[in-house]
Amino acid sequence: MGKQLVRVWNVNLRSGHKLRVATIEQGPRKPSPLCVGCQALCCHGEIRPVLTAEEFLGKKFPMEYIEPELWLKKQAPRAQWVAVLKFNEKGECQFWDSNELKCRLWPSPPKSCLAYDCREDPREKMREFAQKRIEQWQGQ
Repeated sequence: MGKQLVRVWNVNLRSGHKLRVATIEQGPRKPSPLCVGCQALCCHGEIRPVLTAEEFLGKKFPMEYIEPELWLKKQAPRAQWVAVLKFNEKGECQFWDSNELKCRLWPSPPKSCLAYDCREDPREKMREFAQKRIEQWQGQ
């Protein structure tokens, strides 16, 4: 994952508690033919789309807060939580259409969805998934 602009926001909850929540600005889309007809491991809880400052502040998408992964803790040690797209009770993106194998928000999902490319993900599970998708795509 390349260098990204991480911002940390102070959030006052109705309960009176205060949180420090991170958002991440995203680069432009890197079009990938692998996305077409994909089973979307990235939409099934392996990856949670982190919202940008605009999406977070504008409440553009339903969101929730999760603990930051280690790589983000290193970039933003003050962040206690990360603002991510809220997933459904099955742990999947609520905008994923499993019958059509596509996003119901496309082409306007969160910017992290647009910028994500599984071929560049450093996690082993995602590298293996991307390699399978490459093989499937080349076999078509």
